[in-house]
Amino acid sequence: PPRARGERPAPARARAARARPLFVPFATATAAAALVVAALFAVQADRTGRELAAERDRAREIAHVLAAPDARAATGRDAGGRTIGGRTIGVIASASAGRAVVTLHGYGDPPGGRVHQLWLMRPRAQPRSLGLLDGDTPVVANGLDRSATSLAVTVEPDGGSLRPTTRPVVQLALETVGFGG
Repeated sequence: PPRARGERPAPARARAARARPLFVPFATATAAAALVVAALFAVQADRTGRELAAERDRAREIAHVLAAPDARAATGRDAGGRTIGGRTIGVIASASAGRAVVTLHGYGDPPGGRVHQLWLMRPRAQPRSLGLLDGDTPVVANGLDRSATSLAVTVEPDGGSLRPTTRPVVQLALETVGFGG
């Protein structure tokens, strides 16, 4: 634009300062958003990596039981010996390894925030929890000894309990897979 006589030109710094106020906040917000996205991605990648490692470990444990020379399979019905709507407990066990792979079929999730809990039953001993069952996902039960007589599943409060609080919904005698002797 034309200047009046004796007027000084606007300093370059003033012109740059006018352009910067719009760019700086935008650049800062963009950088902050990029950092948040990168952090979320890193957290998710770490979580996914841990879940993958856990699944790989479970698969390795299952394969160990299945590959045992004395691995035997059995299925059980509800605690009354009935098959109701295809509900069963499936077990593949190795007495020499002291392990069993246990699945629960057809029971669905218990109502009201409750869970299915797996118990090892032995003569003259308190039931020992072997973990919580999540739908049809197999559980590897470790630390079984030859005196184990059965596996039982009860419905317990969310998170499980130290001792069974309900009667078993299903129970399987382990003599069919080499235990109980």
